Amino acid sequence: MTDRITEKLQRMQEQLAAGAISRRDFLRYTTMMGVTVGAAEALAACAPKPTPTAVPPTKVPPTAVPPTAVPPTAVAPTAVAPTAPAPAAEKQPAAGRMIRYNPQLCTGCLVCAFACADKWMTKYFPEEAADTINLEFSRIRPMRFQWVDVLNQCQDCRLIKWAEGSTAAPCEQVCPQAAIHTVPEGQGEASYTGYGYLTVDRELCTGLDLCGRCLEVCEDQFGSGISFDPIQKKAQICSRCGGLPACVDACPEPGALAFFPQQSNGRYWANTPSAMAELLFMKIYQQRRTV
Repeated sequence: MTDRITEKLQRMQEQLAAGAISRRDFLRYTTMMGVTVGAAEALAACAPKPTPTAVPPTKVPPTAVPPTAVPPTAVAPTAVAPTAPAPAAEKQPAAGRMIRYNPQLCTGCLVCAFACADKWMTKYFPEEAADTINLEFSRIRPMRFQWVDVLNQCQDCRLIKWAEGSTAAPCEQVCPQAAIHTVPEGQGEASYTGYGYLTVDRELCTGLDLCGRCLEVCEDQFGSGISFDPIQKKAQICSRCGGLPACVDACPEPGALAFFPQQSNGRYWANTPSAMAELLFMKIYQQRRTV
C-alpha cells in the first residue's frame, strides 16, 4: 500500500472518529481504494479517538480605535466578486444502449460492483445498508479467471420474431408470474428503471426457492445474467439504472466500462463466464487458456 493511500486512510479514520463521515461512507470509500471489506471494517473499528484541542485565551480588544487608513473623503475601492463557473449540464438518460467493458483496461477492482450493490441495497433494504455493503445485491459481477477478468451482467438478449415468435427477452418469456418486463421510455423510476430496459417486479417474483426459471434459461443458453438478492432471494436483472448506469459512472479506469449504442441483438455478446474467459484469453494472448 502506497504512502499516499495510507495517508488518505488515516485521514478518513480521523473523519470517521470526528463524525465528519458515516461508517457506511467510510466503508464505501475505502473499498473503492482497493481495501477489502474485512480490512475496511477493521479500520473503521480502530479509528482513533479525537483528541481535544486546547482553546487559546481570548484576547480583549483595545478600547482605543486605530486610525483609519483611508481618509474620510476617500471611497474604498469596490471588490469585484468572482464569477461563478457555469453549472455542468445534467446527464440525461439514454435508451437503446448496452454496457460493454474493455478487458485490457479492466483491473478487476470491483468498484462497479460496489456502486451497483450500494445503490440497490440502499433502495430495497436501507436499514441493512446503513453499516455495510453486500456485493450480492450487485447486478454486475466481475469474475476473475486465470489472467483474465470477466465482467458478467445481463446482455439484454431478445428472441427473434420470425424464428421464435416473440421479441421478448428469454427470461421474460419463461417467467410464469410475468414479473420480468420491459419498462418503456417515459415510465419507470428515474435513475432506476425505464427507457426500454428490463426490470423485475419484486411483488410478483416468487424468488429462487419457489421458481428460478429465469436463471435456468439464462444459465443454460445466454450467460448467467440473472442473480438473486441474499435477503428475500428475489430475481435481479440489470436495468441499466433507467439509462444512467451507476457502474459506468463509478469506474475509475477511463475507457474500461462504457455505455454504447446497441448495434446488435444482445445474444451476440452473451456467453457463460467460463466460455467468455476462454474467448478473451485467446483474443488477448493468442493461445488457449490452460488451467
